[in-house]
Amino acid sequence: MCGIFGVIGETDSDELLKVSQILKHRGPDDEGFCSIPDVKHFAGSDTVKTLSLPQINGSLKGAFGYRRLSIIDLSSKSHQPMEKDGYVVVFNGEIYNFVSIREELEKLGHRFYSSGDTEVLLTSYIHWGERCVDHFNGMWSFSIWDPKRRVVFASRDRFGIKPFLYFHDDKYFAFASEQKALLKFSKVPNEPDLEDAKRYLVWGMQNFSEDCMFKGIKRLLPSHNLIFDVDTGELKTYEYWNVHPNTEKSVYDERQAKLYFEKFREIFTDAVKLRLVSDVKVGTALSGGIDSSSIVYTVGELMKTQNITSIGDVQYTFSAVYGNYKADESKWIDIVAKETGVRSLKVIPDSKGLGRDLETLAYVHDEPFDSTSTYAQYRVMKLVRESGVTVTLDGQGGDEIAGGYPLYMPIMVLENFPNKIFFSEIKNLKKANSSFGLLVRTIGTRYMNGMAQRRYFAEISKGLFNHEIKFIPYGGRSKAEFSHMNLRSWSDMREELVDLLKTADRNSMAFSIESRFPYLDYRLVEFAMSIPSAYKIHEGWTKYLSRKSFEGLINEAVLWRKDKLGFPTPQKEWFEMGFSDFAMNYISNSKFLRYLDVNVDGKFSHKLLWRLVNLAAWAKAFEN
Repeated sequence: MCGIFGVIGETDSDELLKVSQILKHRGPDDEGFCSIPDVKHFAGSDTVKTLSLPQINGSLKGAFGYRRLSIIDLSSKSHQPMEKDGYVVVFNGEIYNFVSIREELEKLGHRFYSSGDTEVLLTSYIHWGERCVDHFNGMWSFSIWDPKRRVVFASRDRFGIKPFLYFHDDKYFAFASEQKALLKFSKVPNEPDLEDAKRYLVWGMQNFSEDCMFKGIKRLLPSHNLIFDVDTGELKTYEYWNVHPNTEKSVYDERQAKLYFEKFREIFTDAVKLRLVSDVKVGTALSGGIDSSSIVYTVGELMKTQNITSIGDVQYTFSAVYGNYKADESKWIDIVAKETGVRSLKVIPDSKGLGRDLETLAYVHDEPFDSTSTYAQYRVMKLVRESGVTVTLDGQGGDEIAGGYPLYMPIMVLENFPNKIFFSEIKNLKKANSSFGLLVRTIGTRYMNGMAQRRYFAEISKGLFNHEIKFIPYGGRSKAEFSHMNLRSWSDMREELVDLLKTADRNSMAFSIESRFPYLDYRLVEFAMSIPSAYKIHEGWTKYLSRKSFEGLINEAVLWRKDKLGFPTPQKEWFEMGFSDFAMNYISNSKFLRYLDVNVDGKFSHKLLWRLVNLAAWAKAFEN
């Protein structure tokens, strides 16, 4: 887990060192540079002293740079940029199945000099070319200099866990792990995209889009590769992986269900086991829900039969709690902690801390985000850092693949209507905690067509801006996908989940922490998306796939809890108890919001007011 950056075009040592320092939080353990296309390696002030490299100095035609957070193979043999047979790589992430890939490549005649996954990744490209990514089970963002083709080949993992931002202008190409670092390259303009700012205020985060909050900066999308030809200046991207969800109408069958549940748990257990491979200490983020609890219990089961050095004698868990607020999940966290014998560490985020950290948080994330839950996660990661743990396991993705969101229930009913077999599901929907009215609202949702989008946009923007602004479409498809639950959940993974993964990356890396996601093992996702929706929502229960798969493992009260909170904060209460006054004062002093002609004296819901104060903080953090 690290920070990567590079440029094809005129640069100098001062510029590269500035970019490297901006990314130091992503990799405090080592620093490296390599000139491109003529490959020469250099050191910076933070380079490990055991390496005998000349200090970077002067002008270069291009370069790769790297900040290292040592996780696997802590020795200098895994220093980056790494070169092999003239090929050079900078790599951020982990290839969890690197041992088996290495064994395969060794049988094919390749030899290895380090014990980590970086050399395996580079050798995989040398042997398989662009299709090397098909072999990887992991999370990644990397760039490779290919001397034979004279191209830069870059890739981002299937789900967008690790970031890749880039700027391209004619024959000039620059990339980095974060936008704030990319802005330090001389040819990259530090200029806000005003339309993207307005889009955020109306629609919220949109990390599924290539466009960013800064003009000219683009993000490489999940499951995409990039090729930049250094001679022609041509840049192209393409998708290398996708999922085709099962949309068949299916009737629940007990025997088939048993097979699904057993296989789901089998793959999940192996996914957790793979993500425990580490030469530093691993802990778990525990919210008290089924997804994070399933990880804690699974790690506990694995510890009974094997010595997991990355865990040690006791598993550490990290949680955010809120006392008497409804958002508090201490009850469930404590049940899990008591049964599994973990060392449970907790933090209590509050609105005063949020106000104090507002601009720091905006700078950490590069772009505004949708809710104060991001701040809670930020505080949890700070707690992780203070504990001495370097890697965490996290439950992101569990709701999407197993049918966990309440909205999925009426969609599942709709996809089978008017099949009489599913009339019973409608009855169960009436009985369930989610209101039957949700079905009606789903059918008539304002996001279902372009006309409804325009009405919603006009309604929001009229009270938000002092003038009428040009219509900006939502841009995605998840809010209009109601034809099938599996299609909706896959759309959510490609849009909504990408936002959550982006915030997870920035929050964890702000404290030099690596976050891993067992539910996003591509084998588990592919399998779950092949399962008919009838096995994910059944007898009025959402997330039936997970509940049944983990029977006998997770405490029954946790496993069959009916409330769905989803890592909340007491945001509404915080605003009602004084944060609204702070926010209104903050936005009234924002030059950027006034430049956008925002009605800073308007009356807003706490959700919209949060977007306004967050955007204002972002503008101030980046001096826009």
